[in-house]
Amino acid sequence: MITLKQLKWSNCFSYGADNELFLNDSTLTQIIGTNGVGKSSIPLIIEEALFNKNSKGIKKADIPNRHTDSGYSISLSFSKDSSEYEIIINRKANIKINLIKDGEDISSHTATNTYKTIQEILGLDFKTFSQLVYQHPNSSLQFLTATDTNRKKFLIDLLHLEKYVNLFEIFKAASRDSVTKLTEVDAKIKTIEKWLNDNKLEDTTILPTLKVEINTDEDEKELQSLIVELENISEKNKKINKNNQYKKMLSKINISEAHAIKAEGVISYDSLQEEAGSLQSDINASKKLLTKLSQLGDHCPTCEQDIDKEFKETLISAEQEKIAKATTRLIDDIQREIRSIKQNNLDYQNKVRIEEEWTSLYKSIQKDLPDNPLDHEKLSSKCEDIRNRISSAKRQISEISSENESRTKRNTRIQVILEQTDNFISELNDCKETLDEIKEINTHLEILKKAFSTNGLLAYKIENLVKELEELVNTYLAELSDGRFTLEFVVSNDKLNVVITDGGHTVDILALSSGELARVNTATLIAIRKLMSSISKSRLNILFLDEVINVLDEAGREKLVEVLLQEEELNTYIVSHGWTHPLLEKIEIVKNGNISELER
Repeated sequence: MITLKQLKWSNCFSYGADNELFLNDSTLTQIIGTNGVGKSSIPLIIEEALFNKNSKGIKKADIPNRHTDSGYSISLSFSKDSSEYEIIINRKANIKINLIKDGEDISSHTATNTYKTIQEILGLDFKTFSQLVYQHPNSSLQFLTATDTNRKKFLIDLLHLEKYVNLFEIFKAASRDSVTKLTEVDAKIKTIEKWLNDNKLEDTTILPTLKVEINTDEDEKELQSLIVELENISEKNKKINKNNQYKKMLSKINISEAHAIKAEGVISYDSLQEEAGSLQSDINASKKLLTKLSQLGDHCPTCEQDIDKEFKETLISAEQEKIAKATTRLIDDIQREIRSIKQNNLDYQNKVRIEEEWTSLYKSIQKDLPDNPLDHEKLSSKCEDIRNRISSAKRQISEISSENESRTKRNTRIQVILEQTDNFISELNDCKETLDEIKEINTHLEILKKAFSTNGLLAYKIENLVKELEELVNTYLAELSDGRFTLEFVVSNDKLNVVITDGGHTVDILALSSGELARVNTATLIAIRKLMSSISKSRLNILFLDEVINVLDEAGREKLVEVLLQEEELNTYIVSHGWTHPLLEKIEIVKNGNISELER
């Protein structure tokens, strides 16, 4: 049971600050006031507190009293089971909401999450809450005028029968999965059986592989060597011929003749040439002096003294003797010695040249070359013989390898098939067991799915509830209409239809007058709430009937009051312009200037 207890609000709609209403004080309370004072705003404030929206779709910006300009606040306390709750809302630029449970703040970090928590506590969605709490002439109880599908959904949601729907969806999904698995396992069984049938082996003998004892490495090495020799045979024969020429030339060189030459090395005659140069300089200097002396007269050109002829003759004689001695030394001695040294050096150089020539030829001779040129045809024939031998050996190797490959493939296939056959037989047995299990599960799921379908337990449950609801509706309707109207829920072909009779005559609900529709709706609403009280944890204590009495005659109003006074667990508020009843608690809403306030 959800019991709304105390509502406090400030600056909401036309109201000012510090308004308070104890919601559960009286079984039946009338709220009166002229148009526009805010009578209908009270249930909207309750909706805003519980659901952060209202049934009239008024935007948040239009909720604050525009004449106060200070935002608004709402506080709503309620109890459920053994716990006490309070919702505190303060909204200016942003919303701030606190949810208190038994004195402890259990608010979330965001307003959105806090409202989610409130919905979980209530166990009612906004639409259902609005239909059960707030009735006015412009919004009749949609349950009576809804389609068959929506009428069932209304009952399922209202009476918390969704567990049946959930179970049906669970079993439906499980059945669908089961059928899928059944199909998959059956297909797998067929695939395995086909494979086993297609891969039956008549001969499972494993053949040994043949040994290859043929080796062509030596033949191929020899062949390669001969091929290189053939490719280079012309060049090699040139080398052999040239080598033979070197041998012939070497034989013609008399190395012993060179060895007989006694010259031991090259002798330098640089000092003799230096001496020859010096002597030649002396000769040239003496010749110049003689030239000057011969040109000299009897007088000295410098001091103009007479020159002694005898002294001049002595000087000339001395220089001539010096020239004669130097010439003799230069021609007879030095040049002879130089010629001798040059001849000795020439002999030595000839000796060295002969030895070098002999050594060069000796080194040029390749001792590994044969004396005779190579025979191309002989080598080609030998190569061909080796090729044939290698080709024959490789052919034998290829035949053995091919046979071994064939045997390996056959053996591998047999081994794989035998191994796979064992695995598939085991898997086939498992699949057949699984198939039997799935079939059994599927049978059970089909039974459960049918049981919890709309034609199963849910239909049975709804049908029973509908019959109970029908009795309650007619109980209230008999009082409200003096037995004139009856309502019947007809379950046919999985459909839930509403049939209304007026004095025994069937009448369409849309053909009822406003006052007649108000009686039917009110009776149905009270009956639904009564049924909720017996089966639901989310039943409510509050009901607002806004302007409903305006469409009733005086007798209808009295009947309505009598019926509602009997509902002790229900706190009903009758909203009207000015109708009053002496037995009812009365709250009057008045407006002072732009501010509405409550007066008791």
